[in-house]
Amino acid sequence: MSKKSASDQPTILFAEECDRGILREENQDAVLHVSIPLGDLLLVADGIGGYTGGATASRMVVENFYSHLAGLPQDYPVDNALRGAAARANTQILAAASIPDTPNPNMGSTVVVAVVQQRADGTSAWIGHIGDSRAYLIRAGRLHRLTTDHSAVQALLSRNLITPEEAEDHPDASVLTRSLGNQFEVEIEIEQLPLAVGDTLLLCSDGLWGFVPEQDIERIVNAPGMTLNTVAHNLMEIALTAGGGDNIGIEMVRVVGLPTADFSTSSSSEHVNHHVVLWVVLTVFVMAFAGFCVIAYFALFHH
Repeated sequence: MSKKSASDQPTILFAEECDRGILREENQDAVLHVSIPLGDLLLVADGIGGYTGGATASRMVVENFYSHLAGLPQDYPVDNALRGAAARANTQILAAASIPDTPNPNMGSTVVVAVVQQRADGTSAWIGHIGDSRAYLIRAGRLHRLTTDHSAVQALLSRNLITPEEAEDHPDASVLTRSLGNQFEVEIEIEQLPLAVGDTLLLCSDGLWGFVPEQDIERIVNAPGMTLNTVAHNLMEIALTAGGGDNIGIEMVRVVGLPTADFSTSSSSEHVNHHVVLWVVLTVFVMAFAGFCVIAYFALFHH
């Protein structure tokens, strides 16, 4: 876990987990947290299951998002930056999939990404996603889903053609309507979210939300006395306990409050200053006493 803060900004904690799960032979999820000029970049990419090259595609998403975003200046518009990164990753995956005799002609990936920024007007996160990897906000103990899946099942849900219960076991549950590497042009859905002290942001692949009910995710994130590293680990463990039927990728952010003053340093400084003052006073006293003795000597013996 890493943390970032400035003297007048909240402290932000980070944690991540990634595992291939119990049943999958290959981990096709990839995660990333890195500090760049734009802010803190967090990303979860999930290679499309059922196709070879999923791990290659998710790795290419991480590499292309990082290389594009890390090269931009601090004041570059984040929404445009995310669109550029998505286009770059999509183009690279399509190019790799079209190489003659490639073993990965159908490779693709989802992505959910956040750029967390601390500015003079507050802390915020830019959230972008393509596919069914999700972003959640846990605020005041309540879990809120920030993203809407780009999937066939979600399209049916949005049109009220199936119920949430029917969606859980729907035969098209794994069919995506939008992903990187499967269309010549793909739109990344973007929103900006102000973050407050106490907020927790969770990015994850369907290896977590597809096996762990949202009320259980909420309960684990809100467990008292847990570090963010422990929370991320516990989310991973419950996904594995639920069957571990898919790769699991997790990135987390928590805003914990303003940094406390370093009173020990202040006290130490004051302690040093007191000694300096005492030394100066003693020096002046000794010099004055020595001067008095010299004057007395000449007055006594040379009068």
